[in-house]
Amino acid sequence: MNTVPWTATRARTLLQAIALGTLYYLLARPVANLESANSLAAIAWPAPATAIAFLWPLPPRQWFPFLLAVLAAVASNGHFSAESWRSDVGFCLLNVFEVAFCAWLGRRYVGASGTLSTTSALIRFLVLLPLVGIGLTAMLGATFAADLGGDSWWREWQILFVGNGVAVLVLVPALLAWRDRSSGAAPGGLPGGRLSALAGCLAVVTILAATAALHLSEEVQRGVLALVLAAVAIYGGLPAAATTVATAAILGVSLTLVHLGPYQYEGANSSWSLQVDMAGLAILTFFVAVATRERRQLALRLERARRMESLGLLAGGVAHDFNNILAAVDGYAEIAHDRLPEGSSARPALDEVRTASARGRDLTEQILLAARRGDRVREMLELASVVGEAVALARPLSRNGVVIDIEANGGPWPVAAHRGQLVRAVLNLVRNACLAARSRVVVRVASAGSMAAPLAVGDTPPGSAVWIEVEDDGAGIPAEHLVHLFEPFYSTRAQGSGTGLGLAIVAGVACEHQGGVSVETSGTGTRFRLVLPLAEAAPSPRAGQLGNGEAVVLIGGDPASRERSENWLAELGFEPLGYGDASEAFEALADATDLRDSIALLLADLDGLSMDGADLAEHLREQVPALRVILCSDNSDVVTVARAARATVLPKPFDREALGRAAASALKTLP
Repeated sequence: MNTVPWTATRARTLLQAIALGTLYYLLARPVANLESANSLAAIAWPAPATAIAFLWPLPPRQWFPFLLAVLAAVASNGHFSAESWRSDVGFCLLNVFEVAFCAWLGRRYVGASGTLSTTSALIRFLVLLPLVGIGLTAMLGATFAADLGGDSWWREWQILFVGNGVAVLVLVPALLAWRDRSSGAAPGGLPGGRLSALAGCLAVVTILAATAALHLSEEVQRGVLALVLAAVAIYGGLPAAATTVATAAILGVSLTLVHLGPYQYEGANSSWSLQVDMAGLAILTFFVAVATRERRQLALRLERARRMESLGLLAGGVAHDFNNILAAVDGYAEIAHDRLPEGSSARPALDEVRTASARGRDLTEQILLAARRGDRVREMLELASVVGEAVALARPLSRNGVVIDIEANGGPWPVAAHRGQLVRAVLNLVRNACLAARSRVVVRVASAGSMAAPLAVGDTPPGSAVWIEVEDDGAGIPAEHLVHLFEPFYSTRAQGSGTGLGLAIVAGVACEHQGGVSVETSGTGTRFRLVLPLAEAAPSPRAGQLGNGEAVVLIGGDPASRERSENWLAELGFEPLGYGDASEAFEALADATDLRDSIALLLADLDGLSMDGADLAEHLREQVPALRVILCSDNSDVVTVARAARATVLPKPFDREALGRAAASALKTLP
């Protein structure tokens, strides 16, 4: 059944290999024997760089036919006479090694997609490819050429290193950037990138033609080019800058080789000085482009954070008030349900009330997560089990023909997280990937390797990190949608087929757990990565019946809320002691000295209390030294207060599950 697609894929690969081999031959032919008779195509500057840029985004298992085409193209430029066959064979293999080694270095240590969108990725590219990769190739080639009776080792190394190093430096970023553009993604570009590239190339052609015609000095040409390249980098981004730099290098070297331009007066090595200057200009331009992009990304993230903060204040206030009403409805419905006898006709109606309340709580929870004001109660989880649960929920909902695979080798990966939130986030990513995929979605869990792309939202966790990758083989995400992906209520689906909260919830969950989300997209698929801090402790089972008759001091000004919490604590196995204010609790505990030894927890609702949470905790710990404390509030400042009080946070509104998780977490902490 798969014969036709398999045959079509092999035919397409064969045609691509033939095209690459033909292009390599045409690019290598004019300079195959320049400068050194013993260097077969070794300084064919554009050819290896072109092959490196082509192979870089492809998995290494697909490289063989393309490397074979490169070998054939280089061999076609050789003479293979009785005197030269050894050098011809040697430099054929050297070219293939150069292409494969540099493409592997870039894919393995810079980034599989080939995007140089961060300063660290650019530094790794500069160190590994033009310096390490080409430097090692030049050493091998110089040693081989010197053994065959060529020039001195240093002379041969100079020719090989400078020519190929500059070509890789200026051409590979340009080819990678424009390959991304042709596939629908331009990670380093700006909306006006194409126009800036065109304007920059025209300016470079004009400048180089003018300097050649007017016999201007190298200093003038270098200064004017630097200004033009910096302007293109700032206004056009890395793709435009790389294209302009490549144009300047190719045209500058071409003019110098035909004895035009300011570098013609340096004799036979005139192109060497120009290439060194172009390398310096290229490095400067790339750093300006990447730094400008990072600055824009930071400004965009700050603006997005301000919008999310405003939305969070509005949504949080409305959702909390609404959730308080739902909690009261659900709580009293549950109490009434339990007090009615079995078989009562009112019980089904109360069940419907509780079901509607649960749906309302779920909706408000989604809004709170999208606004990044979710439940901060955590438990120790094994990440692989969370992913398995989310994928199990997603499989029945996926389109026909889409396969979901899990790759989770290694582990364990313990994380301190809210299980429901994390499952929801992974489920949203997997469902989105299933809708976009052609046939396959891959979910990976890993904690080793480099970051695939800079985080679009959130921050890199301090210390060790673990991430969940969800990758599809779809058509990718258009560039104009990337900046809006994580905004609440933003959706590209047909009206009525989505809420626009899916990725906003993923971003909210990541930020609530001190992590972040990155996204990579191209014409062959999209990869989302949810990054979380890796916990050091081993995962523990979820809370069930927590207490064994221990007393819990419950302080809260709202009688209805206090009564619900007392009922829930009793169901968890505790003996609740409810008080309306702190002074009432102090008086009761002062009189009941025999009760203090049985007190395990303090649950204090800070809203409406006149006493600070930290002072309240310290005062009660004077009477009960081993007291664990839970502080609840609908104010985000409760996190700071809880840190000072060495307490567990329970954001309001909460349900019985959230209260149980908070109690379990508090009982594991030191008082």
